[in-house]
Amino acid sequence: MLISELSKRSGLPIDTLRFYEKKGLIDSEMVDRQTNNYRIYNEQSLERLVLIQQAKRLGFTLAEIQEWIASFESDRLTNDEKQVILNRKLQEVDDRLADLQQMRAYLAEKIDRLID
Repeated sequence: MLISELSKRSGLPIDTLRFYEKKGLIDSEMVDRQTNNYRIYNEQSLERLVLIQQAKRLGFTLAEIQEWIASFESDRLTNDEKQVILNRKLQEVDDRLADLQQMRAYLAEKIDRLID
């Protein structure tokens, strides 16, 4: 698929796709360069973009995602090392959820006081 279709299917702007490709988040195995310099992206590139979007929503930074993809796909890490990385991020997510629950309780209390 051309970059315009990938943009449409992923919901991401073309500039973002080019940025991700430049950063190596979409690697050369996912892109076939034509003689006219057009890029043809495969379905794996769309799957990668979905993964990136989900990871960003969960609080991963692009640097973390890039490192994670490189490490996990190259098999440089053992399963134990992968587990440590994911458990660390899971703890960050749990901490954030706890903070959000506290803020929710605070706001709900303020609303209750306004109603009374």
